[in-house]
Amino acid sequence: MKRILAIGLTLALSAGLTVTAAGSALARPNCDVPDPPSACDDSPVEPTPPPVGSDKYPMGWLESWEYVGGAVRVSGWASDPNGGPVQVTAQTAVPPAVTRPANLWHVERGGFVGFSFTVPSSALAGVHTFCVTANNVPDGSQPVPEVVPLACPQYRISPATPSGLTLSAGYQEGRRTLDVTFTDNSVREDNYRIDLSWLQTTPDDTPTDPGLPTTPPGGPSLPIPQPTWGAPIPTTEVGVARAVIYGTPDTGRRTWHFTHMPQAFVHVVVVSNEAGLTSAALSGGISTR
Repeated sequence: MKRILAIGLTLALSAGLTVTAAGSALARPNCDVPDPPSACDDSPVEPTPPPVGSDKYPMGWLESWEYVGGAVRVSGWASDPNGGPVQVTAQTAVPPAVTRPANLWHVERGGFVGFSFTVPSSALAGVHTFCVTANNVPDGSQPVPEVVPLACPQYRISPATPSGLTLSAGYQEGRRTLDVTFTDNSVREDNYRIDLSWLQTTPDDTPTDPGLPTTPPGGPSLPIPQPTWGAPIPTTEVGVARAVIYGTPDTGRRTWHFTHMPQAFVHVVVVSNEAGLTSAALSGGISTR
């Protein structure tokens, strides 16, 4: 009987020690101390950053470019630490893009890293942008760098200049007249402008009716032109007088017939407006005296 009781007491003590040990293992460490253990840190674990690839970006420079008759010629150099030759791409508003290797001898760089080639480009009036990029030479690692822009220049093409200006002064029904004839060479213009100016030396140089009514033969009727300051020219003032007329878009030979002209030397300027730009001026002068 004593043997059985001893065995039972031993088993009970063993079980208690086991429970006590397990409870000690699951207990939270004391975090209310000046230097708590690492188990007390509840902040989220930062993920391990991805490995950095060994691939390097290409380098280069667009040293010169020139627009000539519907094409842009680009020249410069490009190289890549991973190898070569680097493929250089020029992209304009006229597809497709053109890609050529940078494998020409470049004196300053001392290697076969130069490029010089031509890419089609817009010949229309306006401001045009094109871009030149160097394509990466991959070394097989990730991530692979993107293409590197070398430059994105702009060039400007002015509208076609009017030509063939002829001026003819006359007299009709007691009033001085002026015919302005010219060739409109712009095919995409917003409008064209005729600028008349003269020096009014005496009040008599300005006719009684200074409204300058006009009729464009063979063309649509347009508003009566007014001086630039927006009021009829008084007959009593002396100075420079001016009237500006805007014509509707057209191409080819154009004639404007002006009546009620002053008795003076009239200076005439004709320009075309297209894509926000103004052409070079076509100018001339004639006396209506």
